[in-house]
Amino acid sequence: MATDPISALRNTSIIPNTTKTSGAKGSFADALSQATGAAPKTAAQELEDYVKMTPEQRMRADLLKKLGLTEDDVAGMSPEERKGVEAKLRELVQQQMEEASAKQTTRIDTVA
Repeated sequence: MATDPISALRNTSIIPNTTKTSGAKGSFADALSQATGAAPKTAAQELEDYVKMTPEQRMRADLLKKLGLTEDDVAGMSPEERKGVEAKLRELVQQQMEEASAKQTTRIDTVA
């Protein structure tokens, strides 16, 4: 059985296992906001922040989310860990570009 590349990276020190779970007392975000004194973001606030992002920022945030990371997680990493995450992000972007190109080629072949 093939190993998921993200899981494989989490088994190394490149990408930490940062899966978030919510318990009976609330979510990780709630606990963090209580610890820092900041109010938890509402869904509307999160959507507003997302809409204000540039397309590049949205793509990066989406890819980081696929890896189970945030910009804050990346900022807290060592330079070596950050390089590993950046390399993984480049790889994911390349895969998306190849998939989009293959879909476009398939569409052109279907129409012709």
